[in-house]
Amino acid sequence: MQFVANNHPVLGIRREDYNTWESRAPLSPAHVQNLVSKGVTVLVQPASKRAYSGKEYQEAGAHIREDLSEASVILGVKTTPAEKLLPNKTYSFFSHTIKAQDANMPMLDAILDKNIRIFDYEMMLDEAGVSPVAGAMGRLAGISGMINILHAMGTRLLALGHHTPFLRIGPTHSYRNIEMCRQAVRDCGYDLALGRMPESIGPLTFLFTGSGYVSKGAQEMLKELPVKFVDPTELRDVCASDTTCVYAAVLRRHHHLRHRNTGRYDEKDYTEHPDRFVSTFAEQFAPYVSCLVNGMYWPPTAPRLLTNADLQGLLGNNMADNGVVPGCPNEGPACPDEVPGYPRLPQRLIAVSDISADEGGSLEFMTQCTSMDSPFEVSDGTKSEPGIMGDGVVVCSVDNLPAQLPREATDIFGNQLLPYVWEMLHSMAEVPFESQAVLFSKTLQDATIASNGKLRPKYEYIWELRESKNKQE
Repeated sequence: MQFVANNHPVLGIRREDYNTWESRAPLSPAHVQNLVSKGVTVLVQPASKRAYSGKEYQEAGAHIREDLSEASVILGVKTTPAEKLLPNKTYSFFSHTIKAQDANMPMLDAILDKNIRIFDYEMMLDEAGVSPVAGAMGRLAGISGMINILHAMGTRLLALGHHTPFLRIGPTHSYRNIEMCRQAVRDCGYDLALGRMPESIGPLTFLFTGSGYVSKGAQEMLKELPVKFVDPTELRDVCASDTTCVYAAVLRRHHHLRHRNTGRYDEKDYTEHPDRFVSTFAEQFAPYVSCLVNGMYWPPTAPRLLTNADLQGLLGNNMADNGVVPGCPNEGPACPDEVPGYPRLPQRLIAVSDISADEGGSLEFMTQCTSMDSPFEVSDGTKSEPGIMGDGVVVCSVDNLPAQLPREATDIFGNQLLPYVWEMLHSMAEVPFESQAVLFSKTLQDATIASNGKLRPKYEYIWELRESKNKQE
């Protein structure tokens, strides 16, 4: 069947092949039905692992077919392999190219060589500079990342000799939806409130970085526990507090960033010159944190939140003269490390959830994202080993967390994306971008990474970043 001849706009939805676990789609059957009802032809590549079945898309009016060559616009979620990009098409997906990420430069070269126009979801920003499309995934990443690290803490503490209520929480993908995730955390909270947390490990403390969708999504889940939020400066004081709840704090830039010369924090100065600042996080806050949930944006010239040396110091290499690690839950004369059956924790920091998934970013020891096949690794700042055993802290850095709640992720993402799809359908990749720009909102114009075989002016800096990285190598 030929669709172009019918003079209807034709939209393609590609099959995700980023990894085994990726079963999301950019649009749900309900969104497809909306488009079809208004004259859009929708072609969907078959995929039995997609959260919504081909039958559901067919019932919504889509055509299930492998060949998407008749579509002028093709949507995906994650990156598309270079060899699978069709020439002279408009694509939209998370390209992960704006930091000149090495792994995706061959794909970007193919986009340019094949005369592809690419709208990047991450750069679809509103007037406040926020991406509601990417933000929809950010909240789910926060929720999923929080569930996963709570699950990891339960298994890690068990490996260290402690049975805790956190064993009630499974990995995110074991739950059908967000509400089931909430209930699992509430069940854990019930046991916490009844005093079933071993006193020998003290109350657990959580620290969140970032102020966006990711951090807020993670906090949303933690609030299902009996939790008391405090200022980051109070974390040391609560380390010896009540074990029938957990404590949490949200770290802002002004808490830990200081100008090298003045010792003060200035937002404008930091935004323009992040290289002029240092972080006091490792010394001032990290020793009193049980679980670090990292959702911050990190510019490459900014100081890191934790370096490899910082992590090594937190793991006991900076013991005080009395052999007690600063911030250890058992710090002080009442330390029960001599009591059989009540093993002392090696250090307070148990787990890190790096939801930002920024390899070599704000956390230097996170050099490669973990996967849903093997979501956890134990790092000591010099090496990382998969699993939850060994010396160090458990790290979870899965980079496609929303895929663990694929149907909800598809629904929520599609709700935000659909208004922009109507604009995208005007796009003709072979036509000069300047002659079509009037058809697109400023949001889509600014989200256009490349068109007509060239990077758009806003993104020409990517060439410079690539050259800089190549010189460093």
